[in-house]
Amino acid sequence: GLASQSLTALPVVEDMTFLRRLTLNTVGVIPSRDEIAWFLEQPMETRRSLAIDHFLGDHRWADHWVAYWQDVLAENPGILKPELNNSGPFRWWIYESFVDNKPTDRFATELVMMKGSRLGGGPAGFSMASQNDVPFADRALVLSTAFNARDMKCARCHDSPNSDVTQQQLFELAAMLDRSSISIPATSSVPKGPNGERSKLITVSIEPGTRVAPTWPFAGAGNPHDDASRNALLHNPHDLREQAALHLTHPTQSAFAEVMVNRLWERLFGQGLMPGSDNWFGSESAHRELLEALSRQHIADGYDLKATARLILNTQAWQRQAAPSDAPVAKHFGATTMRRMTAEQLLDSLYAAVGKSFDTEMLTLDPEGRRPDDSFLNLGVPRRAWQFCSLSNERDRPALALPVTQSLVDLLAVFGWRESRPNSASVRDDQATVLQPLTLANGNAGHRLVQLSEGAATTDLALTSPQPGELVRELFVQMLSREPSSEEQVLFMEELTSGFVDRVVPGVEPPSQPAIRRNAVSWSNHLNKEATRIKQELEESARLGDPPTKRLTESWRTQTEDVIWVLLNSPEFAFVP
Repeated sequence: GLASQSLTALPVVEDMTFLRRLTLNTVGVIPSRDEIAWFLEQPMETRRSLAIDHFLGDHRWADHWVAYWQDVLAENPGILKPELNNSGPFRWWIYESFVDNKPTDRFATELVMMKGSRLGGGPAGFSMASQNDVPFADRALVLSTAFNARDMKCARCHDSPNSDVTQQQLFELAAMLDRSSISIPATSSVPKGPNGERSKLITVSIEPGTRVAPTWPFAGAGNPHDDASRNALLHNPHDLREQAALHLTHPTQSAFAEVMVNRLWERLFGQGLMPGSDNWFGSESAHRELLEALSRQHIADGYDLKATARLILNTQAWQRQAAPSDAPVAKHFGATTMRRMTAEQLLDSLYAAVGKSFDTEMLTLDPEGRRPDDSFLNLGVPRRAWQFCSLSNERDRPALALPVTQSLVDLLAVFGWRESRPNSASVRDDQATVLQPLTLANGNAGHRLVQLSEGAATTDLALTSPQPGELVRELFVQMLSREPSSEEQVLFMEELTSGFVDRVVPGVEPPSQPAIRRNAVSWSNHLNKEATRIKQELEESARLGDPPTKRLTESWRTQTEDVIWVLLNSPEFAFVP
């Protein structure tokens, strides 16, 4: 604890910082001005608990969690040839699970059962694995890591040198998922050298060609065929996949509840109660008792993740100021961990800050819907960042580019988004790089964000604010969720005061916004000689961004866009407070 380390907890954050942190951690986006106004209207003594209940009840809770589980469960759909080295798009099932606040044990069980549509969004899409020689061995790796914090990657080809997991155990679990015995392929073994031997550092205890029978491979859980009490919990005691689901989520004989609570804690604090989400072999933690207590509470609450989140969010520990990840006070949770927004949080918050939609192309190369879904997937028009996918089109054909979508995918990628997810990962590479500020400051997506175009919330503020000082205040609240300091107020007013009185061009009415056909080219016509020319025009349109409003004078508009650019590109915007 803090006392044993002679540490003092940091103070609790003030209200506006709390609210921005809360919305980013529950609905994945910064608060709107209306949400800020609502929060400040609540009684001071209860406003935080009321806000926690309010945002936990918001359907955007699901949007916030999908991206995380896409990474953990290796959801990796492709819009072209979706059955080639891809998973199905089971993102929609993840989303609906969190909209429904599905109990976490049921969430895991449904994934293990892999029912529903493979290409239409059901958990059957999880059965499609990128390693196609033994797909269920790959799925066993993901499930063991995701729900039991037991990393079995090494056991794909040999016994693990870093843990007690053997290749036999991995393939026994894979056989349960496959509901039949599995033969070890030569590709899932380490070949022998010219002398007929392998390195002494590698132990291969099961040779290619051996058939492995389905059985639960880990001690402590027993054999489901011999356990009447366990069979009573199963709809079909003879279904090997159902048996595997029960073993993975068993309340007393698996680490499932602790793993799920640790994943939640890590997302909220920036560090878990256990060191690492994916592999606990040989791990020790000074916070083990707390983790066990929270996991028992999670089970008692019916595996309700929101109930566990509510408990944590209401603590002073979560509401304390942030400190660097390597600071002792953060490691002992006397502070939260200072961290940058995830790529999805950043993209969603940038567009929320200026009040624009993504307005991208539909995520398909077959917008006419002429081809079967096993050749082309249609993932719809993204409204939140988790809905994007890899845009590889096999040969980088210019006529098949999706330029608006590409600009957003480029921004996501430099901030750590995984364009391809062939394997499970709980922690992304979030190192700062020079590409991050460069892409945001100078890329097509960033350019579009700062433009005062028709329909943008920032444009409405610029047109309706009664005086420069009020506009500065509104922009700070809209983008940084706080009032400007007196120094900031003076500095930004100097930029906006000149030309403010005459900024509105008289007699110009807001034009109607014509619908832009983003997908003028598809697979069926992309070889036509006009296709590349049309797509080049669309790429130029994407580069130029939204046409600026003509209701504001150009000189004052560009000054205001400079102010917006500064706020969006400030480090304060990109970090969770």
